[in-house]
Amino acid sequence: MYRTHVQDYGWQDYVKNGEMSGTEGECKRLEGIIIALESQKYSGGLEYRTHVQNIGWQSYVKNGAMSGTSGRSLRLEAIQIRLTGEISKYY
Repeated sequence: MYRTHVQDYGWQDYVKNGEMSGTEGECKRLEGIIIALESQKYSGGLEYRTHVQNIGWQSYVKNGAMSGTSGRSLRLEAIQIRLTGEISKYY
């Protein structure tokens, strides 16, 4: 599951399974993201990091931590996501 911080709107509700988080056709920037594994069959987790306007790549965060910025009006420009532990062998 995941949620995004959107320009002028703030944090959106969690969505999952390919649902859209953010806006469409409104020219609003994504400023932050939180990703978490809900329930899982295998042990392990996930790590992710974002590339932020004027900052560059941030350090990896884990399971439900925020990546990006809040209140700084900087857009997310890219994201990297990787699974860790046993779950990475299956997906």
